[in-house]
Amino acid sequence: MLQSLVSGFRKYFTAMGVTLFLFGVFTMVWFYVFNRYSVLYYHEQIQLFRFDRFYFLSFLERPGGLSEYFGAFLTQFYYYPFAGALILTLVLCSVVLLFYSGGRSCGNIRQLFFVPFIPAVLLMISFGNIFFDLSAALGILLTLAGFKWYITLSLRVRYVTGMLLVTVVYFITGGNALLLAGLVLIFELTVHRTRMIRMTRIFADFINNKNLVLYLLLLIGWTAVLPWLSRHLFYTITMREAYFALTPINFYLPSIDSKLLWLSGPVLFLIGRIIAFSRHSGLEPQSSQNRGLRVKPAMTAVNCLLVIAMAFCCVYFTYNRRSNTISRMTFDLQNGNFDSVIAVGKDNPTNNRLVCYLTNIALYESGQMPYRMFYYKQPGMTGLFLNWEFANSSILVWYLGEVYYRLGMTLQAEHCAFESFVSSHKGLDVKVVQRLALTNIARRDSAAADKYLRYLDNSLFYRPWARQQRVNLALAMADSTFHIPDTPLPARCANFFIPYQMPEYTLLMLLEANPKHRMAFEYLMAYCMLQRNLEKVKWCMDHYYKNFNYPTIPTHYEEALLLYKIVYNQGPDFFAQYPISNATLERYDRYMQAVKAAQGSKRNFEQFQKQFNNTFWYYMNLIDPATLKK
Repeated sequence: MLQSLVSGFRKYFTAMGVTLFLFGVFTMVWFYVFNRYSVLYYHEQIQLFRFDRFYFLSFLERPGGLSEYFGAFLTQFYYYPFAGALILTLVLCSVVLLFYSGGRSCGNIRQLFFVPFIPAVLLMISFGNIFFDLSAALGILLTLAGFKWYITLSLRVRYVTGMLLVTVVYFITGGNALLLAGLVLIFELTVHRTRMIRMTRIFADFINNKNLVLYLLLLIGWTAVLPWLSRHLFYTITMREAYFALTPINFYLPSIDSKLLWLSGPVLFLIGRIIAFSRHSGLEPQSSQNRGLRVKPAMTAVNCLLVIAMAFCCVYFTYNRRSNTISRMTFDLQNGNFDSVIAVGKDNPTNNRLVCYLTNIALYESGQMPYRMFYYKQPGMTGLFLNWEFANSSILVWYLGEVYYRLGMTLQAEHCAFESFVSSHKGLDVKVVQRLALTNIARRDSAAADKYLRYLDNSLFYRPWARQQRVNLALAMADSTFHIPDTPLPARCANFFIPYQMPEYTLLMLLEANPKHRMAFEYLMAYCMLQRNLEKVKWCMDHYYKNFNYPTIPTHYEEALLLYKIVYNQGPDFFAQYPISNATLERYDRYMQAVKAAQGSKRNFEQFQKQFNNTFWYYMNLIDPATLKK
């Protein structure tokens, strides 16, 4: 009894099994904690899986469509981050197990069990690329599963089913059929029952085996012709897509790790076969000789250390902090978590313009812009508004309209969302469809709103939201004064053909139509301060400040007004119009003393910087907005 328990323990708790379990735990943490937003949230948002016939049929228009469909089906469950991390972990562990199982044909792979982890680590790194999604991973996984099934067949059965398997894999996984054909060729060219090691004898055996020669020639020819035939008979696609669908060659902006991932399978398998042959291990899978071999403890330790090293290299060299920061800020902004947006955006080591843009929106939404704007990095006016030159992709053009949406400029927000809608490389983006539905409800365009809501009606997780918006649509059509709760009020303006390169004109236009437009005023004040134009700051205060019920003059406005008084030598009557607080006056005196003390002293300058780099005065005198350098 005890002996059977021990043998069972050894069976399921081998070094390979324990390493795989720990690797799975690491993968869960990697995706759930470190890449929850840049991988899970981002990929869940950029594709809207729908349960309708036309959506499914659209995937059958190209090779590999079934892998894409099932990839999209699983990706929708990223809506729950834990489920998304679990799905990716299972995919990665499945790749390890399939490669490990297939590698047994190379002899005693337990001696080098770190090898199956190499494709899995490359796959984990590839997910950090925003253009690499689950469908590509499923293509590789299904290809390895097909190859694993192939090598378990007898010789005669393989000759019959080889080309059929390549055909099936092609229609399911696209260009990954080339990967399968390569693995099959390596396997068939090296699987010899003799243990001779002379290459001349192997070559002679190969030539004499006419059936094998004929089979491999037919397999190569069929693999080369199949994409060409499918393009002319079934699909309306380019020749490149016909041959390389769902492979790095056909990816948009493929990364080096995805290319290495695709090549790692056949390269590692070939090396394993050569090593096994040269060591007289026999190339028969699962031989009794191999079952009896034990892995030395030193070799086990080396394998474990190699897996650990690969995993931590993945963390250290491939973690995309900027992407995760932007995706998290986007998620929190859409869900109204403005304090979280500000906290994440405060640490902006790369001076990313988009991070500053999202931080400023959150500062306004939380009521902190006039008081704490200069507590955060400001790259000049470009941190308030984006432009079309910056928004050079479907992803960034959506961000372009974010500030217009919150300003109530419904047509501009809809324009940006629609540009993102029609130029997306992945189909329907969830947040874009939601934005288009809301803007059309605000405009009382029931036909357009219904069109976008129908997309969400057929989804799994956004159906309740669509039903609520249908209620809002009915209320909006019945009552011209109805406003959707928790959305910006549409701005009323005579001219909506705005120059995007002149945001100052746009803000003035909004204030002319509605002098109590708070966001337009605060953004105009911020724009003038970031321009370092004290005269415009004073003009805006004179014309619009009295329309708002600030309890006292906001801190940054006080700093700008005090500087205006000093620069333009205003008299004491200035304080009667704008009563600057004693705290600001005293802080300015300390500022000037610190400036004098900092001249010629690096230590004093560092102290001055820590104390006053959150003031408008520091930005005005010491910061170049273009580079954020002193």
